[in-house]
Amino acid sequence: ADHRLRVPSSQIIKVAAEIARMVLSGSGVSGSQVGELLTGVNNLGRGLSAETANPDWIRGCADDLIAHKGAAVVLAGYQQPVEMHLIAHALNVALGGLDKTFDLMPAPDRGEGTLAELGQLLDAGSVDTLVIVGSNPVYSAPADLRWEFAQGKARQVVRLGYHEDETAEATTLHYPLAHYLESWGDARTSDGVYVPVQPLVQPLFGGITALEFLARIGGLPSSNPYDIVRNTFGTFFGGTFSENSWRQFLHDGFLAESAFKPVEGSLNWAAVAAAVSRVVPVAAPTKDNVELVFARDLRVDDGRHANNGWLQELPDPVTKVAWENVIAMSKATARELGVFPKYWDDTAWLKQYSNLLAEGKTFAPLVRLSLEGKEVVGPLWIQPGLADNTVVVQLGYGRPKAGRVGDGAGYDAYTLRDSSSLWTASGVKVTPERDLYLIACTQTHWKMEGRPIVREANLDQFKAHPGFATAMNGHEMPGGNQTLYPNPLDELRKNPNVVHQWGMAIDLNACTGCSACVIACQSENNIPIVGKEQMSRSREMHWLRIDRYFAGDFADPQMVNQPMLCQHCEAAPCESVCPVNATVHDEEGLNVMAYNRCVGTRYCSNNCPYKVRRYNFFDYHKRSLKDLTGPVYSTPMTSSTDGEWDLARWWKDPANNTKRPTDEWELLKLVKNPDVSVRMRGVMEKCT
Repeated sequence: ADHRLRVPSSQIIKVAAEIARMVLSGSGVSGSQVGELLTGVNNLGRGLSAETANPDWIRGCADDLIAHKGAAVVLAGYQQPVEMHLIAHALNVALGGLDKTFDLMPAPDRGEGTLAELGQLLDAGSVDTLVIVGSNPVYSAPADLRWEFAQGKARQVVRLGYHEDETAEATTLHYPLAHYLESWGDARTSDGVYVPVQPLVQPLFGGITALEFLARIGGLPSSNPYDIVRNTFGTFFGGTFSENSWRQFLHDGFLAESAFKPVEGSLNWAAVAAAVSRVVPVAAPTKDNVELVFARDLRVDDGRHANNGWLQELPDPVTKVAWENVIAMSKATARELGVFPKYWDDTAWLKQYSNLLAEGKTFAPLVRLSLEGKEVVGPLWIQPGLADNTVVVQLGYGRPKAGRVGDGAGYDAYTLRDSSSLWTASGVKVTPERDLYLIACTQTHWKMEGRPIVREANLDQFKAHPGFATAMNGHEMPGGNQTLYPNPLDELRKNPNVVHQWGMAIDLNACTGCSACVIACQSENNIPIVGKEQMSRSREMHWLRIDRYFAGDFADPQMVNQPMLCQHCEAAPCESVCPVNATVHDEEGLNVMAYNRCVGTRYCSNNCPYKVRRYNFFDYHKRSLKDLTGPVYSTPMTSSTDGEWDLARWWKDPANNTKRPTDEWELLKLVKNPDVSVRMRGVMEKCT
């Protein structure tokens, strides 16, 4: 965001009310019903203190919205209450956004009940057969529902799911769910465009699709998902099926002109005003009444991807912590609550903490969160930009039955969550455990030498000084831009028959730090996961990383993301120091690796100014999972028989290797890209 205001989650609706008051007063919207809403937002925003939210920021935001009437849009987060969404919608209408910045789309009533209502029916013994498709409520349902016990009151529980997880363990029947890349299906996009879901492979483990499963339960004439999708497609043409149209549909990936048509409508100002007037304002959090915020993890989501090693090893875009969820709070809050070692009155603990830091690893103090008789213990993380007197916990970790990789990673924040406070809760108590915990953090530095690492400017500054990036402090070169090395590109330009030269540009304005490119690179290039302990030693193997930096005040900074990968320098300093020419420049302008030449001197890594080279300290592709998260597992990659690696035995003769199921070996083949080499111990690797 260009401008960000840190506010406790429970106070955001008050900020929205204040903005609405200013916009409704200054945008020219009139009418008695608008006046009622104006009264409501005025009363709601009255309790917002200047300490909680900067009034100048709010006034500037409102003025900016009014100045861009007809071109502005206001969005509310999914964690916010329905009244917050109503205020946002009223603002969009008042700003003249209807048919300009947003359209009204039909939203059919699905008649859905809530999980809490289903839990009450289960508790009352009113459910004979419970059917669960995909979800994992035994793990993720609010704690007050006591879902495992409620689910056990049904006569039988039938579950279709990807994994034998917490919910599968408590069911009568469990069926394997086919992955969406193994399935026929269809869907609607957010604007209503009809799209197909097409399989890339046959189900690897005999899974069935949700469409097939529900068709069988519902007693449809055909349970073949392909036929069902074709029949549904035919309804767009009055029930007349066209083979040519069907093939065009699959070719294009969408059905042309199938989007929802915008509907006419107007805002019911009176209903919005009535809803806002019923809001009971929540007092701003204090050190004696700390607010707890629940957030879905940006990697494993609600826990569904907890057994994916790639995602476990992916650093969080904000904290840069991997293999873990943390208990995040601001520096001021940690000081007030006395939960950081620096504020402990215990010399022995401070000495131990200093000794551990001297090992070059990151350790975090453990803290205990207590809320209405429920408790969790997790590592404390000081996070710049968080609102004071607020604690943020990430959902999706601490699973007891996630699988080989995910079992036991992190703590289970669902323990504190109940159905009345799905996203925020008040009154959490935070106490220090006076113990330390190893953390795998890939970026412990946020600023360097007082100079800007990411060189940025706004549009006006760029127009005034187009060369701002090279003119900034710390970038000067004595004697000008001179070099000891000739640029190979200069010679290539003289040759009209030169081979094409590769280049790539990254739009830093567009990067949000989502890290999808990191996972794509890992998948494509057979990059191994190394585990938490090795990551704590800064031995992660990602060829591409997303650096995150903070600018401005520590308590309320702006965050900047900077993708960092091999720059394929024209005069690469890594090439000049390699004694065996394992890294060289090719005729297409790329800095490439000859892995079979590498003898592991690591001179190239020392000479790389971008620190993007990765060294295989171990044969990570063969390491046991016990080195990832702690539990000891015998895995296909590490087991041996009579001194010979079982994978090699299976590769020679799959039929005679009965020590493990064939599908485990097949998975090992499928996860690797056959067009890219697998690097072993003692070899340097990088983006190439």
